[in-house]
Amino acid sequence: MNEVAGRRTGVLAFVSIALLIVLVSRLWFLQVMTAPEYQQTATANRTRDIYLESPRGRILDAQGRVLAGRRESLVVTLDWTQLRDLDSEERSEVFGSVAAELNLAGLKTKRGDLADTYGRASDGSLKPVVVAEDVDEATWVSFSERNFPGFDVERRWVRTYPYGEIGAHIIGYTRTVASQELANELNVGNPLQYYLPGDELGATGIERLFESTLRGIPEKRRVEIDAQNRIIRTAEILQEGEPGQDIVLSIDIDLQWTAEQILAEELADARAREACDTCEFAHVAEAGSLVALDVNDGSVVALASVPSYDPSDFIFGISADQFAFLRDRPDQPLFDRSIRGLYPAGSTFKPITAYAALTSGLRTEWEIWEDEGVYLIEDCTAGCRFQNAGAAVMGPVDMRESLERSSDTYYFAIGDEFWQNTGSYGDTPIQDAARAFGLGEASGILLPDEGVGRVPDAENRIEEFGTGSRPWTTGDNINLSIGQGDLLVSPLQLANLYAMLATGGTRYQPRIVDVALDGETGEVTNEFRVIVAHDEPLEPTALNAIRDGLFRVPRTGTGQDAFAGFPLDRFPIAGKTGTAEVANKADFALFAGFGPGLTPQYSVAAVLEEAGFGGDAAAPAVRRLFEYLLGVRETPTAPLAGEEPPPLEPEPQPEETAAGETVDEAGLDQAAGAGADSGADQ
Repeated sequence: MNEVAGRRTGVLAFVSIALLIVLVSRLWFLQVMTAPEYQQTATANRTRDIYLESPRGRILDAQGRVLAGRRESLVVTLDWTQLRDLDSEERSEVFGSVAAELNLAGLKTKRGDLADTYGRASDGSLKPVVVAEDVDEATWVSFSERNFPGFDVERRWVRTYPYGEIGAHIIGYTRTVASQELANELNVGNPLQYYLPGDELGATGIERLFESTLRGIPEKRRVEIDAQNRIIRTAEILQEGEPGQDIVLSIDIDLQWTAEQILAEELADARAREACDTCEFAHVAEAGSLVALDVNDGSVVALASVPSYDPSDFIFGISADQFAFLRDRPDQPLFDRSIRGLYPAGSTFKPITAYAALTSGLRTEWEIWEDEGVYLIEDCTAGCRFQNAGAAVMGPVDMRESLERSSDTYYFAIGDEFWQNTGSYGDTPIQDAARAFGLGEASGILLPDEGVGRVPDAENRIEEFGTGSRPWTTGDNINLSIGQGDLLVSPLQLANLYAMLATGGTRYQPRIVDVALDGETGEVTNEFRVIVAHDEPLEPTALNAIRDGLFRVPRTGTGQDAFAGFPLDRFPIAGKTGTAEVANKADFALFAGFGPGLTPQYSVAAVLEEAGFGGDAAAPAVRRLFEYLLGVRETPTAPLAGEEPPPLEPEPQPEETAAGETVDEAGLDQAAGAGADSGADQ
């Protein structure tokens, strides 16, 4: 018995020693071999790396005035890390108390809004989310005294848009970064400009296209935290922050506002004007665009799109209801018609058809066409009859007069003859001329989402509409000859087309950004050079005939009523009216032109949706803008947001005559009338 007990004791002793050896070995392994690894893990549990956004770069106009700026603001923030340990009832009570406090301060806030913000907060971010901005000092004190869990008041850099709606489509707006964007888009290969949920991000316009330039470099800190994930102190600065660079635009904000005001007023006049007796639809006239370019380098002088919106509404995020209201409005204020709106060109396209006819030998500049008001396609069974507006009979017209008086039948015949004689002139002479003038392709302006437009032909009709689409016919070629059918152009493309007529063949990439500046020193970091998109001279005989016809339009042609009183003797303007037909809508009014004279500086194009005839609605808008561009009228100062706008029509400044005398506007009218005939031949 004693022997058995002894064996058992020996076994137990052996097992005990063995277990002790295993335990000691494990302790040695954990404390010696893996100590650095566990120490690193423990340290990581006490520290976090956080990013602090640097001030966003500014957007400036050509005179250095701030169009999108930055300022410090007192904001109320929500920190999810301090709220997550509360139960749902406690959190709801806190949200209710904070909402009540903010409402007392005049900041309308709902309990549900705060709950929604908490729900969207990222579990991986220590950065508090802004829930109210521009709080006053009293609210700051109140929050400090009451110590709402998870809420604080702090200073943040916020975006400002001093001019409100003016130039909004160019400038764009910012929005906050969503969590799902980080892994898939923003932070891939972008370690310096690291984004976190709630950070600011350019959404449209210059804000979007130059996001990486404007954002700058966030400061990266390593901070120590306690068991409740609260920051105790900054342990180390891992990356110094740098403010974003400034972007300087080519536009002058005063001229931009003037263009927008002119456009809005002409749309209002069109709405008040009764449609013609034979017109089927009333003038809705709620939207349009007015574009001005410097023909000598492609700089954008004005890029107006009406209606507009206030980018300030987006600074701290916009509610789903507010955004849906803007998005779904019939007049689409968020839509930039200047570069994205695509329209039939109407008769503003006729110089293209004229150029194709003259350079191909189909027509000569002095060849006479008998305009009988109606054009009939021979050997035709359906859709054979085309006519001038109101079937007006114009009699004998040559190339110049066809532009001056806007004879449609002159161009119908060209479209027909081109299609009937493809063996002699090729399949697409009109389309080839249009593409040479930059239609059917993006202009290259440094703004996002530019519309390409369409120059239609038999081949791309199949590509566009499928193999079952209707084949190209004589009628299609006839419609194209006057800028109708499937042709689509943007107002910017139209202005660029007329700039090319002004220069005699040089077409520039529209240039809206001048330079980028260092956000701290103001030194130039990037110059956006002038880019020539096309530099082949136009055929001079054809060009001179077309220019001559266009210079006649404001004097004695379809634009003479709109330009009555304009000093055409000193500032000759060339242009073309256009009236585009759009299915189930009132006519769209267009006018495009350049000036002054044969050494022009500006090209201007206007499109007013559902506003009637081009001579009634679009030509007056272009005429008025030319008055400001050329100094006939003094350009008013653009109002800051909330200011009372100045009158748009200050009296023209008296000008010195050769003898040192001054003449008033009536004298300019008389001079313009006296010199009309000689000036029209330039």
